[in-house]
Amino acid sequence: MFKQNYFLTLLLLSAGLFFPSQELFAQSKGVDGSDYSIDKANKYSRFQLSIDGGLGYLLGSTKTAKDEMKGFGISDQEADRYYNEIKLGEQAGASVHYMVFRQMGVGIDYNIFTTNSEVKGTVMSSDQTTLFYGRIKEKIYTNFIGLSIFQNLRITEKVNLYGNLSAGIAFYRDESYLIIAPALITGNAFAMKGESGISYDLSRHLSINVGVSYLLSSLKKIKLSDGTKSSVLNLEGNSKENLSRLNVSTGIQFHF
Repeated sequence: MFKQNYFLTLLLLSAGLFFPSQELFAQSKGVDGSDYSIDKANKYSRFQLSIDGGLGYLLGSTKTAKDEMKGFGISDQEADRYYNEIKLGEQAGASVHYMVFRQMGVGIDYNIFTTNSEVKGTVMSSDQTTLFYGRIKEKIYTNFIGLSIFQNLRITEKVNLYGNLSAGIAFYRDESYLIIAPALITGNAFAMKGESGISYDLSRHLSINVGVSYLLSSLKKIKLSDGTKSSVLNLEGNSKENLSRLNVSTGIQFHF
Protein backbone atom coordinates (compact mmCIF):
# COMPACT_ATOMS: atom_id res chain seq x y z
CA MET A 1 0.00 0.00 0.00
CA PHE A 2 2.81 2.43 0.91
CA LYS A 3 4.68 1.67 -2.31
CA GLN A 4 1.52 2.37 -4.33
CA ASN A 5 1.08 5.70 -2.55
CA TYR A 6 4.68 6.66 -3.26
CA PHE A 7 4.30 5.77 -6.92
CA LEU A 8 1.06 7.75 -7.18
CA THR A 9 2.69 10.78 -5.57
CA LEU A 10 5.57 10.78 -8.04
CA LEU A 11 3.19 10.23 -10.92
CA LEU A 12 1.18 13.31 -9.94
CA LEU A 13 4.35 15.36 -9.55
CA SER A 14 5.58 14.23 -12.93
CA ALA A 15 2.26 15.01 -14.56
CA GLY A 16 2.29 18.53 -13.17
CA LEU A 17 5.90 19.04 -14.17
CA PHE A 18 5.55 18.02 -17.79
CA PHE A 19 2.01 19.21 -18.51
CA PRO A 20 2.15 21.12 -21.80
CA SER A 21 2.20 24.88 -21.51
CA GLN A 22 2.17 27.64 -24.10
CA GLU A 23 4.89 29.30 -22.09
CA LEU A 24 7.31 26.47 -22.84
CA PHE A 25 8.77 28.33 -25.79
CA ALA A 26 7.59 31.95 -25.82
CA GLN A 27 4.44 33.80 -24.95
CA SER A 28 2.80 37.12 -25.48
CA LYS A 29 0.55 37.10 -22.37
CA GLY A 30 0.81 35.89 -18.77
CA VAL A 31 -1.64 33.50 -17.16
CA ASP A 32 -3.42 36.48 -15.57
CA GLY A 33 -3.72 38.22 -18.94
CA SER A 34 -0.90 40.72 -18.38
CA ASP A 35 1.04 41.65 -21.51
CA TYR A 36 4.56 40.43 -22.26
CA SER A 37 6.24 41.51 -25.43
CA ILE A 38 7.75 38.82 -27.61
CA ASP A 39 11.08 40.56 -27.21
CA LYS A 40 10.86 40.35 -23.41
CA ALA A 41 9.74 36.70 -23.54
CA ASN A 42 12.76 35.80 -25.64
CA LYS A 43 15.20 37.47 -23.26
CA TYR A 44 15.76 35.13 -20.34
CA SER A 45 18.61 33.94 -18.13
CA ARG A 46 20.26 30.75 -19.34
CA PHE A 47 21.31 29.46 -15.91
CA GLN A 48 19.39 29.14 -12.67
CA LEU A 49 21.04 28.42 -9.31
CA SER A 50 18.77 27.51 -6.39
CA ILE A 51 19.79 27.27 -2.72
CA ASP A 52 17.26 26.29 -0.06
CA GLY A 53 16.82 24.67 3.32
CA GLY A 54 14.18 23.61 5.84
CA LEU A 55 12.78 20.54 7.55
CA GLY A 56 12.45 16.92 6.47
CA TYR A 57 10.25 14.18 7.89
CA LEU A 58 11.01 10.48 7.40
CA LEU A 59 7.95 8.49 6.33
CA GLY A 60 9.08 4.94 7.11
CA SER A 61 7.50 2.98 9.95
CA THR A 62 9.50 2.81 13.21
CA LYS A 63 7.18 0.38 15.03
CA THR A 64 9.54 -2.63 14.80
CA ALA A 65 12.54 -0.58 15.95
CA LYS A 66 10.54 0.86 18.85
CA ASP A 67 9.42 -2.61 19.94
CA GLU A 68 13.02 -3.88 19.85
CA MET A 69 14.23 -0.95 21.96
CA LYS A 70 11.44 -1.49 24.49
CA GLY A 71 12.36 -5.20 24.58
CA PHE A 72 15.90 -4.28 25.61
CA GLY A 73 14.53 -2.45 28.67
CA ILE A 74 14.11 1.17 27.52
CA SER A 75 10.82 2.66 28.73
CA ASP A 76 7.93 3.08 26.30
CA GLN A 77 8.01 6.85 26.71
CA GLU A 78 11.74 7.15 26.02
CA ALA A 79 11.58 4.80 23.02
CA ASP A 80 8.72 6.80 21.51
CA ARG A 81 10.57 10.07 22.06
CA TYR A 82 13.77 8.67 20.56
CA TYR A 83 12.18 7.66 17.26
CA ASN A 84 9.97 10.74 17.02
CA GLU A 85 13.15 12.81 17.13
CA ILE A 86 14.81 10.57 14.53
CA LYS A 87 11.96 11.05 12.04
CA LEU A 88 12.19 14.88 12.04
CA GLY A 89 15.41 16.46 10.83
CA GLU A 90 17.01 19.30 8.93
CA GLN A 91 17.64 19.38 5.20
CA ALA A 92 19.28 21.70 2.69
CA GLY A 93 19.90 21.60 -1.02
CA ALA A 94 21.24 23.27 -4.11
CA SER A 95 20.58 22.83 -7.81
CA VAL A 96 21.79 24.36 -11.03
CA HIS A 97 19.90 24.18 -14.31
CA TYR A 98 20.60 25.25 -17.85
CA MET A 99 17.39 26.72 -19.24
CA VAL A 100 16.94 25.12 -22.66
CA PHE A 101 13.74 27.11 -23.07
CA ARG A 102 12.41 30.03 -21.07
CA GLN A 103 10.29 27.71 -18.93
CA MET A 104 12.28 24.46 -18.98
CA GLY A 105 15.80 23.50 -18.00
CA VAL A 106 18.02 20.51 -17.25
CA GLY A 107 20.69 20.22 -14.59
CA ILE A 108 21.90 18.69 -11.33
CA ASP A 109 20.08 18.56 -7.99
CA TYR A 110 21.77 17.97 -4.60
CA ASN A 111 20.19 17.57 -1.17
CA ILE A 112 21.42 16.59 2.31
CA PHE A 113 19.27 15.50 5.25
CA THR A 114 20.48 14.97 8.81
CA THR A 115 18.79 13.91 12.03
CA ASN A 116 19.87 12.62 15.44
CA SER A 117 18.55 11.38 18.76
CA GLU A 118 19.79 10.04 22.10
CA VAL A 119 18.37 8.09 25.02
CA LYS A 120 19.87 6.80 28.28
CA GLY A 121 18.78 3.72 30.16
CA THR A 122 19.42 0.15 31.31
CA VAL A 123 19.38 -2.65 28.75
CA MET A 124 19.65 -6.41 28.97
CA SER A 125 22.57 -8.17 27.26
CA SER A 126 21.92 -10.76 24.57
CA ASP A 127 22.58 -13.62 27.04
CA GLN A 128 19.83 -12.25 29.34
CA THR A 129 22.15 -12.29 32.37
CA THR A 130 23.95 -8.92 32.31
CA LEU A 131 22.52 -5.43 32.59
CA PHE A 132 24.22 -2.42 31.04
CA TYR A 133 23.46 1.22 31.77
CA GLY A 134 24.46 3.79 29.19
CA ARG A 135 23.27 5.71 26.18
CA ILE A 136 22.01 4.87 22.74
CA LYS A 137 22.47 7.58 20.14
CA GLU A 138 22.37 7.94 16.39
CA LYS A 139 23.28 10.60 13.87
CA ILE A 140 21.98 9.95 10.37
CA TYR A 141 23.00 11.60 7.10
CA THR A 142 21.36 11.08 3.72
CA ASN A 143 22.91 12.72 0.67
CA PHE A 144 21.08 12.77 -2.65
CA ILE A 145 22.45 13.79 -6.03
CA GLY A 146 20.73 13.36 -9.36
CA LEU A 147 19.99 14.62 -12.83
CA SER A 148 17.10 17.03 -12.87
CA ILE A 149 14.45 18.58 -15.11
CA PHE A 150 13.02 21.95 -14.07
CA GLN A 151 9.91 23.72 -15.35
CA ASN A 152 8.66 27.18 -14.50
CA LEU A 153 5.21 28.66 -15.19
CA ARG A 154 4.70 32.41 -14.91
CA ILE A 155 1.47 33.38 -13.11
CA THR A 156 1.92 37.15 -12.90
CA GLU A 157 4.74 39.49 -13.77
CA LYS A 158 6.57 38.51 -10.57
CA VAL A 159 4.97 35.26 -9.34
CA ASN A 160 5.86 31.82 -10.75
CA LEU A 161 4.93 28.23 -10.13
CA TYR A 162 7.77 25.73 -10.53
CA GLY A 163 8.33 22.00 -10.57
CA ASN A 164 11.47 19.88 -10.41
CA LEU A 165 11.88 16.13 -10.99
CA SER A 166 15.20 14.41 -10.26
CA ALA A 167 16.55 10.87 -10.45
CA GLY A 168 19.85 9.76 -8.94
CA ILE A 169 21.51 8.09 -5.95
CA ALA A 170 20.89 8.43 -2.22
CA PHE A 171 23.90 7.84 0.06
CA TYR A 172 23.04 6.75 3.62
CA ARG A 173 25.26 6.98 6.71
CA ASP A 174 24.16 6.11 10.27
CA GLU A 175 26.69 6.79 13.04
CA SER A 176 25.46 4.93 16.13
CA TYR A 177 26.65 4.34 19.67
CA LEU A 178 24.93 1.43 21.39
CA ILE A 179 25.59 1.48 25.16
CA ILE A 180 29.17 0.18 25.03
CA ALA A 181 30.09 -0.03 21.35
CA PRO A 182 30.06 2.20 18.25
CA ALA A 183 28.51 1.09 14.99
CA LEU A 184 28.49 2.50 11.48
CA ILE A 185 25.86 1.64 8.88
CA THR A 186 26.30 2.79 5.27
CA GLY A 187 24.62 2.11 1.97
CA ASN A 188 23.33 3.66 -1.24
CA ALA A 189 20.25 3.21 -3.39
CA PHE A 190 18.45 4.59 -6.41
CA ALA A 191 16.24 7.56 -5.50
CA MET A 192 13.76 9.95 -7.09
CA LYS A 193 12.87 13.43 -5.86
CA GLY A 194 9.94 15.58 -6.92
CA GLU A 195 9.41 19.21 -5.90
CA SER A 196 6.81 21.89 -6.53
CA GLY A 197 6.52 25.41 -5.21
CA ILE A 198 6.02 29.10 -5.80
CA SER A 199 8.61 31.83 -6.35
CA TYR A 200 8.53 35.63 -6.30
CA ASP A 201 10.89 37.75 -8.41
CA LEU A 202 12.73 40.42 -6.43
CA SER A 203 14.59 41.43 -9.57
CA ARG A 204 15.43 40.00 -12.97
CA HIS A 205 18.30 38.03 -11.42
CA LEU A 206 16.98 37.13 -7.94
CA SER A 207 13.88 35.33 -6.61
CA ILE A 208 12.72 33.89 -3.31
CA ASN A 209 10.82 30.60 -3.19
CA VAL A 210 8.85 28.25 -0.94
CA GLY A 211 8.49 24.59 -1.92
CA VAL A 212 7.47 21.09 -0.90
CA SER A 213 9.42 18.05 -2.07
CA TYR A 214 9.24 14.29 -1.75
CA LEU A 215 12.16 11.86 -1.86
CA LEU A 216 11.48 8.20 -2.65
CA SER A 217 14.16 5.60 -1.87
CA SER A 218 14.83 2.43 0.14
CA LEU A 219 18.01 0.52 0.97
CA LYS A 220 18.21 -3.12 -0.08
CA LYS A 221 21.77 -3.66 1.12
CA ILE A 222 23.84 -2.13 3.94
CA LYS A 223 27.38 -2.36 5.26
CA LEU A 224 27.67 -2.70 9.04
CA SER A 225 30.95 -1.95 10.86
CA ASP A 226 31.82 -1.93 14.56
CA GLY A 227 35.32 -0.51 14.19
CA THR A 228 37.11 -3.86 14.04
CA LYS A 229 35.15 -5.84 11.47
CA SER A 230 32.49 -5.20 8.89
CA SER A 231 29.80 -7.20 7.15
CA VAL A 232 27.34 -6.71 4.30
CA LEU A 233 23.68 -7.44 4.90
CA ASN A 234 21.00 -7.90 2.26
CA LEU A 235 17.66 -6.48 3.39
CA GLU A 236 14.48 -8.19 2.29
CA GLY A 237 10.80 -7.31 2.50
CA ASN A 238 9.86 -5.24 5.55
CA SER A 239 13.48 -5.16 6.74
CA LYS A 240 14.44 -2.71 3.95
CA GLU A 241 15.59 0.66 5.27
CA ASN A 242 13.04 3.22 4.06
CA LEU A 243 14.72 6.56 3.26
CA SER A 244 11.58 8.22 1.85
CA ARG A 245 10.73 11.60 3.33
CA LEU A 246 8.70 14.77 2.91
CA ASN A 247 10.53 18.12 2.87
CA VAL A 248 9.41 21.71 3.32
CA SER A 249 11.90 24.40 2.35
CA THR A 250 12.45 28.04 1.50
CA GLY A 251 15.33 29.62 -0.36
CA ILE A 252 16.60 31.86 -3.11
CA GLN A 253 17.06 31.49 -6.86
CA PHE A 254 19.74 33.27 -8.89
CA HIS A 255 19.18 33.80 -12.62
CA PHE A 256 22.18 34.62 -14.80
